[in-house]
Amino acid sequence: MVITKPSRLHYAWVILAATCVLSVVSRADSASFAVFIDPLVEKFAWKRGDISFAYALAFLAGMPAMLVFGWLGDRFGARALIIGASLMISVGTVLLGMIRELWQLYVLYGVFVGGLGNAAFMILLPVIVTRWFKRRVGFALGCYWAALAAGPVIFAPLFRWMIETRGWESTFIVIGPALGVILLACSLPIRGSPGEKGLEAYGAEDTATAKQHAAGPGVTESLRSVLARRPVWLLTGCHHLGCAGHAVIMAHGVSMATHHGIPGLEAAGVLSVISGVSIFSRFAFSILTERFGGRTILTIAVLGQALSLLALLPATETWHFYAFAVVFGICYGGEMVGFPIINQQIFGAKAPLSAIYSFEIVGASTGMALGGWLGGVLFDHSGDYTSAILASAAISFLALPLALWLPRHRRHIAAGAGAASTA
Repeated sequence: MVITKPSRLHYAWVILAATCVLSVVSRADSASFAVFIDPLVEKFAWKRGDISFAYALAFLAGMPAMLVFGWLGDRFGARALIIGASLMISVGTVLLGMIRELWQLYVLYGVFVGGLGNAAFMILLPVIVTRWFKRRVGFALGCYWAALAAGPVIFAPLFRWMIETRGWESTFIVIGPALGVILLACSLPIRGSPGEKGLEAYGAEDTATAKQHAAGPGVTESLRSVLARRPVWLLTGCHHLGCAGHAVIMAHGVSMATHHGIPGLEAAGVLSVISGVSIFSRFAFSILTERFGGRTILTIAVLGQALSLLALLPATETWHFYAFAVVFGICYGGEMVGFPIINQQIFGAKAPLSAIYSFEIVGASTGMALGGWLGGVLFDHSGDYTSAILASAAISFLALPLALWLPRHRRHIAAGAGAASTA
């Protein structure tokens, strides 16, 4: 008789690998929007402000879906929602290659791909990671956020190169099906919680903790009671302002460079550097948030983002933009990654974490919509990006008092579990 030894690989690591790939590929279109602006201006003679509205619309259209997906994910699991979103992104990407009118860009990019398609991934994936990991949650979520940053690094220059060499239509017709295959393959192993596989969260060390993390989407605290607490709205407001500040750069950073005569591929590299550097800061800031708490780390990231934006004002040469991209990328990556960890620290693992995070992402989405649209409109009115950069910095500074108003973090050892809590 052959005795089969149980696998030493916890399924949480399979979940982490799948969510990392999904986070990269699902953002192929949305993370590359900055490289679409110049080709669309050249191809259709559309105004930058009008094109930028598609970027804003993607976040506005996604907000109702985020709230719904957060509610559904807490109650019924995430897998079916992610599979449906994968199909929407793949088909929508193909159709983007066939646009002829501005309204078609709004519908396909703003509603289907950037809005509804991305909503499920933005809300569900980071919460899934926190549910599967009791121990090393900062490391796991850091890996997820680092992977998310790899999207622009890969796809921004790829899209730009393909558009310049193959044309707009061929680029999207080729990339769309490829995205669909990868997204569907990585969606199939997804389970929203350890309970769906009859497992415990990785690192769950005692029966009470194991049951708490393995219990699945069920929660013990109502969303109504959570929304009555101040930290939810502080985090939502901070996410809104932080995202509004960096959205100006993420949507228009490439055009800022080309406006000063930098070639298209080199300008696309600015976006790649920002995202590439943020791979490391997302990972590091996730671990730091777990260790030191949200108030300290979020404040540092927001302050760094605001100050780095001011350094962009005198930029005119390629190396100026690349130097800015390094500093900004560190802070931009750190600003956005801590929210799922902070939620678990403040509200506990049995709170409706997907629903809570959906409110915070609505704040982030309205910020991204505002910043992306504002950058284009200010350029159309002034003829350069100086006013857009100043607006971006000012909005980022407004997030500082909200971050400082968060509860102070306090670590303690809980029955050998090494848990962290927020006072």
